[in-house]
Amino acid sequence: MKTILITGASGLIGQRLSEILLEKGFIVRHLSRKKGDGMIPTFIWNTEKKEIDKAAFENADAIIHLAGTNIYEKRWSVTVKKNIYDSRINGTQFLIQSLKENTNQVKTIVSASGIGYYGERKNEIVTEETAPANSFLGNVCRDWENEVRKAEAINIRTIQLRTGIVLAKNSGAMKELELPLKFFIRPIFLPGSQHWSWIHLDDVCNLFIHAIENKNMNGAYNAVAPQSVSYSEFIKTLARVMQNKTLPAPATKWMLKIISGEFAEALFEDCKCSAKKILDADFQFQFPELENAMKNLLSK
Repeated sequence: MKTILITGASGLIGQRLSEILLEKGFIVRHLSRKKGDGMIPTFIWNTEKKEIDKAAFENADAIIHLAGTNIYEKRWSVTVKKNIYDSRINGTQFLIQSLKENTNQVKTIVSASGIGYYGERKNEIVTEETAPANSFLGNVCRDWENEVRKAEAINIRTIQLRTGIVLAKNSGAMKELELPLKFFIRPIFLPGSQHWSWIHLDDVCNLFIHAIENKNMNGAYNAVAPQSVSYSEFIKTLARVMQNKTLPAPATKWMLKIISGEFAEALFEDCKCSAKKILDADFQFQFPELENAMKNLLSK
């Protein structure tokens, strides 16, 4: 069975992905700044000091690269934006350089990216061929993907998964939007017609595994469910699944920018991403429809 090395394994995707890999019989290792709990072997790296435990690469067949500062955790100051960028770009550069300098058998790197790559795309169905946005997240995702692709120079196949809004219980967008709904308030990020491209946590985890196992996959893929919905439909569906009667509470961009700063821009962006390329790669979604995805998560 293949040995998979994961960077950024302490995050939302990394934790669930580790569980699914173990359930499927894979050997799992973590590459982290901190020691683990002992259940999964953890190897230490420090991208700032350019230190890495070379033993992490021994017998590793593939790397799933998730490492990067959480973009939702803090208000976007100049310092926070620099950390978001540097943690991805510098970390990837160091990872690829370490692979070049140390004997290994790594055949594949599957790296996270995001649909922030595209930015605002009104009245457009976005495919992997769409150019990156000239925005902060657009530049981060573009440069991140370019650094990952440099592994191809040492004959490592690379895949970049541009992840949409990940739906998970008690985390991310679901957690933030459930709270006002519990108080019978349905926040509407005006105009409400903007498309939100989303994916169930288990589907995105299985997509990383599919990318490792399907040797025909290369390059960028939109990691989004086939059913893209408007924000208004998204929040209405969540309220319906929670069985809460709610009153709409309109919120404008300038209002949220006072609270959340520049990150609020992302809540209002219209980005309808196509899932055709990943479907053509024979990936089977467990949760292609929003309501079933939400029901599954809220029933756990």
